[in-house]
Amino acid sequence: MLCFLLAGCHSGDVRLGAEAQGAPSSEMEVVPQADPGDTAAEEGESDAVFDLGAVHRIDLVMADSDWVQVRDNPSTEVWYTADFEWDGEPMSNIGVRAFGQGSVVAGKPPIKLDFDRYEPGAQWRGLEQIKLDSSVQDAGFLNEAVGTRALRELGLPAARTGWAQLYVNGSLAGLFVVLESIDDRFLKRWYGDDSGPLYGMGTWMYGQGLNPIAWGTVLDWFEPQTSVGGDGSEILAAIEATASGTDADFASAVDVDTFTRIAVTRSAMGAIDQFAADGNNFYLYVDQGRITPIAWDLDADLGYPYYFTNALDMGLEEPWLWSHARYNPVTGALYSDPVHARAVAAGWDVDGWLDTLLAGPLDWSTLDAQTAGYASVIHDAACADTYISCASFEHRVVDLRFFLHTRLARLAGAEVARCDAAPDWEVTPLQGVTTVGGSDWGPGFMVGGVHACDGIYAPAPSRVALTVHAGTLSGAAGVHDRNMNASAGIRFAILQNGVTLWEDTVLAYEAAAPFAVPVSEGTVLLVALGSTPAEDGASWVGLTVP
Repeated sequence: MLCFLLAGCHSGDVRLGAEAQGAPSSEMEVVPQADPGDTAAEEGESDAVFDLGAVHRIDLVMADSDWVQVRDNPSTEVWYTADFEWDGEPMSNIGVRAFGQGSVVAGKPPIKLDFDRYEPGAQWRGLEQIKLDSSVQDAGFLNEAVGTRALRELGLPAARTGWAQLYVNGSLAGLFVVLESIDDRFLKRWYGDDSGPLYGMGTWMYGQGLNPIAWGTVLDWFEPQTSVGGDGSEILAAIEATASGTDADFASAVDVDTFTRIAVTRSAMGAIDQFAADGNNFYLYVDQGRITPIAWDLDADLGYPYYFTNALDMGLEEPWLWSHARYNPVTGALYSDPVHARAVAAGWDVDGWLDTLLAGPLDWSTLDAQTAGYASVIHDAACADTYISCASFEHRVVDLRFFLHTRLARLAGAEVARCDAAPDWEVTPLQGVTTVGGSDWGPGFMVGGVHACDGIYAPAPSRVALTVHAGTLSGAAGVHDRNMNASAGIRFAILQNGVTLWEDTVLAYEAAAPFAVPVSEGTVLLVALGSTPAEDGASWVGLTVP
């Protein structure tokens, strides 16, 4: 176990109980969300389902052959019957099927549980269905919890989430992220009204957004999701108003603030797979005649491993430029979000909203504390998962915390960990050192998932000369987190007058290796040798220099 993953090196409270996750105000100011239990008893019953302070247990009892089909042939999306239990609370005759597109993996697919599939009007804790995200694209099982909480705290619509281990006929099927379904229950809770059409994307029909439709009809791209139905006319009106309408037309057809606030917030979180980046992962609701978005599927937010650099560098004004999938799969045209582009061109205050984010739910110390707390809640269940290894989970937690620190510091243009200034040591870079005294985003850096405020950051291979008095040189040496790089580790050594005083090899994700060596007055060499130059982030942390 990497115990240091969960260590506290930050300030801020970690709220591990059920969240208060209500609806935004009509004026769209940022306000604390109301407790759904204050508005309806059935909403209060659902709070415990989306409890970020516990891992629950779901049991399904169904025909073995049916489960094999759900598990191993998920693309068929056939419904089957099952009996259901939540922490021992039973309900019979529910519907079960796999769902999803890019995240579908045979053996552990995402699963939809429908409580009124076979008994119309049936519900469980005020819910008609829940979705179980297999999280195969997010080895930390944390993106949904961290990202959707931030959105909801800003008054932006997003599903509530939790965690549960799924057992089928007594056998563990894995740890799943429990997702609130975007359905009429969600609409009623969030908007106070479910009478408008709700649209989702058609299968593999991303990369369109609210651009003029160049192929097919609006209903080829957007599918009605509730019994209200919808002919797509409101979407067509929004497309036309966005493309060529007056400012008044645009504002009356499109909920510009919600679109833009979600776009900037998710882009700040490095979302390379969202409405503003590639036209993916959203619902559209017609609220009082205007098209408004609902964020969905945050698996690829917060430093998706294969596009980590894209997420770290993502711009807030044209986020589509950083998406790996910014094209329309039908027409091949490059995607850009016309709503976001028009809002920014008209002077929408992106910097002001960023300040709101960094002072609020994206405050680094608070967010890092939340992340570490959530990781501690799910650690044992994640390590028992049937698809994702314990090491992969623990590494992803480290990477997520590294991403948050780096990304938020870059957005702020300053060290967000509120470190004191780095000590002004007399150091001389001798080989391969691009920065001494701190990383390229401030005086602090991450080693093994723990933030260090002081030390020397010198990408391996490097040799740094340090001027010292006689005494004891102490501290620790470790690999600066680099999203699964430096897998072979870095060999550290301390030399003086040609004599090796200390050496050790530290792997990525490991805690820094401590040292305390007597030195004489003069020059000491800090040497770091890595296997992949310029990618291995050697860090000498907690230095005490005599």
